[in-house]
Amino acid sequence: MKYVNRVVRPSGEVQLYLRKKGLPAVRLTHAEGSAALKAEVEGLVRALSSPKPLAGTMKAALREYELGPDFRPLRDSTKYEYRLILKEFGQDLGELPLTIMTPAYAKALRDAWAARGHRAANIRLQVLKNVLNGPIIARTIADPFGRISQVRRPASAPEPHPIWPGPVFETVMAELIRTRRFGLARAVAIARYVGARREDLTKIPRAPGGGRFAFLSGKRRVPVNLREDPELTRWLAQTPETQPLSDWQATRTAAKRRTLTTPITLVYNRQGQPYSADGLAQELAKVVGELHKAGRIDHARYDVHGLRHTRGVELALAGATDAEGAAQLGQVSPASFAQYRRQADRIRMADNASDKLTELRARQAGAAEANSPGTKSATGGATKVQRPAALPGAGR
Repeated sequence: MKYVNRVVRPSGEVQLYLRKKGLPAVRLTHAEGSAALKAEVEGLVRALSSPKPLAGTMKAALREYELGPDFRPLRDSTKYEYRLILKEFGQDLGELPLTIMTPAYAKALRDAWAARGHRAANIRLQVLKNVLNGPIIARTIADPFGRISQVRRPASAPEPHPIWPGPVFETVMAELIRTRRFGLARAVAIARYVGARREDLTKIPRAPGGGRFAFLSGKRRVPVNLREDPELTRWLAQTPETQPLSDWQATRTAAKRRTLTTPITLVYNRQGQPYSADGLAQELAKVVGELHKAGRIDHARYDVHGLRHTRGVELALAGATDAEGAAQLGQVSPASFAQYRRQADRIRMADNASDKLTELRARQAGAAEANSPGTKSATGGATKVQRPAALPGAGR
């Protein structure tokens, strides 16, 4: 089809892009060869071929950012999300001059977006900063963001990516192996003991060499090379390298021929094919939801990114520095690992406080036993019974 470029990723996933000279490359969403794809392409060409926007307007800044070098290296999933927001900005702000973007106006926008939730507000604020970065550097406008902070997550909001407790991880893994979701079990284990993002999980080669995991982190293209955790080795040993045939498939020649393909990635779906990042997340969410509904785990919010958080906090509790933890998780800067260290510090301090309370109670119990009625002192006389020191605020 005209203006459609077909790209086959190393994982085997086929992606379609709009390719027309002078227009940005846009990932297409409809099926190859469908009428919906044709309509999508025609609509994009009309929209993106509109006359050049007037200089000094928001629409011109939006177009410059989308076609510029800061937008091009972003992940496909990030580009897709950002383009939706850029389209929204074009409809709401496109005809406005850049000079309207004062601190008061930017704050009013943030406060209006906050009605949709803290994440909706913060991601729009970030995209707006990206769009206006060029005009700010060129001194076309003054920086309106100096004193505007992000919207804080409400204290009542649940943790978006909760850490997986050991029993939850064991329950999910046992269920995946029982139901023959072996490739998904591999993904969960690798996410837990490597800390890989879901996009990276779908692309890790099938046979890591020399007991190591080596891949390029998809978000910032950071090389990751680390030893295989013995716990991960134990779990991988319980899963085959490819999805085995079911009893029904084993009796059907055509089905056997179709499913005997050896996957090129370490993680695979039940058809023996590579996962897409969204497909992996959706299938795991379905399993977690079923286990929660059955009362086997405490809630249904456990997800792939929570496994990465689990690994990060575990590394910090083990004493890894920010630089060491960032190297393990494929992060560009040690500062990115600080969030896990802060979480670990709070856990460690809470545990230390519990230990001190346990020691205090042991000392009080020992003193009470030593001073109980009838207990004789070293001089042979009865000792005076003393009450243990009360905790602060006790009896009030």
